Amino acid sequence: MNTQEPLPAQTKPGWPLWPLQTILLILFLGPIVSPLFRLTGLPILNESGLLARSLLASYICPTPQYSYLLGGLPMAVCARCWGATIGLLAGYTSLRYWPQLPFLRALLALPLWLRLLLCGLPFLLWPLEIALGGRAAWELPYWLMLLNGAQAGYAAAIFFCSIWPGFWRAPNFQTGFM
Repeated sequence: MNTQEPLPAQTKPGWPLWPLQTILLILFLGPIVSPLFRLTGLPILNESGLLARSLLASYICPTPQYSYLLGGLPMAVCARCWGATIGLLAGYTSLRYWPQLPFLRALLALPLWLRLLLCGLPFLLWPLEIALGGRAAWELPYWLMLLNGAQAGYAAAIFFCSIWPGFWRAPNFQTGFM
């Protein structure tokens, strides 16, 4: 006997999911592709990889010096930002395939302002980590930066997927098939 009520059905037409899925795919693959393009040595690919690294390191990532290396070249973002992309994918996947998890149902039942507040809390660790990371006595391991980014990315995905029009009406949502 299932005592949980089903997710509320939307009456408004929703947005398609492919833009959201495309954005997540680009965010996930972009930082990896940058050093791989540079490793090819081909003029167009090499310059594209350098451009991606320059843009992301200048305008997106606050600490590009803490990047993982692929083939001896740094990824386009730091370990924290890379963790955030992993968290975004994990959050999307959990809401897409396992929306009946108790903590997700409880979070989705909250008013929008409270959901935004709770999902924003993990990002408060970032300024502290960045400020302390600049001190010589404080050297944060990359794996901890990755986890910090992943938990914030997961929270961000939960919030944005919960407000994406039509996310709950996607084809075969309850069965888990895209």
